[in-house]
Amino acid sequence: MAFDKPFLDLDKQLNLLESRNLIITNRDRAKRLIMTSSYYDLINGYKSVFMLSNDRFKDNVKLEDIYIFSFIDKGIQSITMKYSLMIETLFKTRLSYVISNHLGVHQDDYLHARYYKRQINHLSFAKVKQEINKQLDICNAKQPTKYYLKYHNHVPPWILFKNISFGSAINIFRLLSTKHKREVANLLLPTDLITCKDKIELLINTLEAIRRFRNCAAHSLNFFGCRSVYNIPGNILYTIVPNGVLKREKGEITSRDKKSLKGIYGVLIMTAILLNDKLLVSSLIAECRGVFKPEVSGDDDSKHIVDLINELKQKYKEATQIPIDFIDRLEIIYKSIT
Repeated sequence: MAFDKPFLDLDKQLNLLESRNLIITNRDRAKRLIMTSSYYDLINGYKSVFMLSNDRFKDNVKLEDIYIFSFIDKGIQSITMKYSLMIETLFKTRLSYVISNHLGVHQDDYLHARYYKRQINHLSFAKVKQEINKQLDICNAKQPTKYYLKYHNHVPPWILFKNISFGSAINIFRLLSTKHKREVANLLLPTDLITCKDKIELLINTLEAIRRFRNCAAHSLNFFGCRSVYNIPGNILYTIVPNGVLKREKGEITSRDKKSLKGIYGVLIMTAILLNDKLLVSSLIAECRGVFKPEVSGDDDSKHIVDLINELKQKYKEATQIPIDFIDRLEIIYKSIT
């Protein structure tokens, strides 16, 4: 059988790239870059930025350019992974607090169907519970749930929720009775500027967006091109963020900022809002600044490299639709935290 994607050794891969107008300045270094980041992740992952529609590279693009661009992308992915884990923890902590307080501490009690909506659209409580119950099976359970199954007479929510997926926790929140969902929402967004209904909508869309971006980062799934299918509602968000974080024209969020909210900028804003802690938010800002700080040339020989890196950082912002001044906007959120 003639395979349409046959194996190509490194030299043939480089020859193919050169035939598509990519500049290879040093073949040995190029081979190392491909073997470090993988051909697919480098070339296919960033083709929308560096290639034309005819599958040829734009003029004057070097393999090193794509590699530097990917390194910037990995920096933002790393930040996303780190802080999404914090968001998952604080969300599960507040969720389990409300459930423990009102629904009980035994799994048969707090996972009883009477406390949840049977179905919302295509999401059913029966399927969500079935997924969660896998962690209550001693053969499949992970620590610390496994320890509680062995040595205690119940598994409280704050233990079980450590082992269920982020998606399952979000689904439990979505299916909770309105009364208890409101209490969780108020713990996560302690503001009187918007209604509980708006808080719940904002939270569900935000948590799903954070989960989506984290999955893209964890599985190398075109992170920089990722966009949330759950629109973070800009007009609701505009009401609770300080002036300057989102731009408005004629009473509406600008089209540019609406697009930004579907990308990683929306995740970064809501991460800062949900963390609501000066130390954590200042750390988030410092790490973002570390990725995008302008490179400073030390001598004339390195000036062209520095200029290239700075240019690629700007190109990354454009490709991900991150506002040019997004770090300044995050600083506004930081200053608003009491």
